[in-house]
Amino acid sequence: MKEFQLIDDVMPDVPPAGQAETAAVRARVLGAAAPRRRPPVRARASLAAAAVTGVLVAGFVVVPRLADGGTGTASPPATAAAVATASSLSDALKKAADRLAAQPAGTGRWWRREALHSQRARVKDNPSFYVENQAKEVLWIDRQGRQRIERGRVSSTLPTSLDRREWKRAGSPPLCGDDSDCQIGRVFMVPLPLKPVTDLPAEPGALKAELLRRLPQDGAYEHESWLWNVALWLLLDTEATPATRAAVYGMLADLPGTNIAERAFDGRTGITLMHGDATARQQVVIEPQSGELLAVQTVTTGRTDEEVLDTYRVRRLGWTDERPAKVKD
Repeated sequence: MKEFQLIDDVMPDVPPAGQAETAAVRARVLGAAAPRRRPPVRARASLAAAAVTGVLVAGFVVVPRLADGGTGTASPPATAAAVATASSLSDALKKAADRLAAQPAGTGRWWRREALHSQRARVKDNPSFYVENQAKEVLWIDRQGRQRIERGRVSSTLPTSLDRREWKRAGSPPLCGDDSDCQIGRVFMVPLPLKPVTDLPAEPGALKAELLRRLPQDGAYEHESWLWNVALWLLLDTEATPATRAAVYGMLADLPGTNIAERAFDGRTGITLMHGDATARQQVVIEPQSGELLAVQTVTTGRTDEEVLDTYRVRRLGWTDERPAKVKD
């Protein structure tokens, strides 16, 4: 298996997050100050902008870099008319959610989510500059809820001409993608006891009530932050049914702190649900014709415009009779 290294995120040999890691992640999610730890030089650029998306209790999984093989089926292109003909963005979102909810749950032995994961990080060298690291990630979940992750080789780029000049001034230090042993960090959410997730409600109000029943009672989370982070986990990292996914859209759209916008995304027009402030704003990008998930990302106000810190560009999502490598019948 040359392209992928297979990892079981939920196997016993993955240590659970300790109290310090949990506190740090909670602080990032809630916008508070987090304890600082200096990562190894090679991993520094990757970990500096670790995503706050979909995080409640977390730990880091680090893997060798992987190159994107270009496989997978991209989501169907959206047209501006699909959004523009709707009486409002809310109406467009509702129609997209209805189309998604009407899709069958799907058949197959494995649920697969294939995405390109990109992180933009600031390298605190002298001078400092930004690097964007990208790798393919495929999540597999079987009918018993067991998970496997395949991650691809990391590639690194300098996003702007300014970053390239500053990188050269810093002595052209090696980038993550220059090293075959490069590691990229991923902050992930420890799954909630919501199994089977395929039985979750398919109506926004009922789904919200079910998720709020799981809200920790230690006062660490506001309702909106809790619902957004659990929702992102459901959309990206679980085999939730199309009807439940549609309910997630409706639930998020109804939250007071959510904004809806029409945004260009990878040459397509998407409906974007947004939550947060200029420091860290979470976004869910939806294809308006089918209601399929296009991306989940975290953005901030950058040097000149909005900058994407972390994004998962979804290529494939759903049940299949294909299976991950090294899994026997």
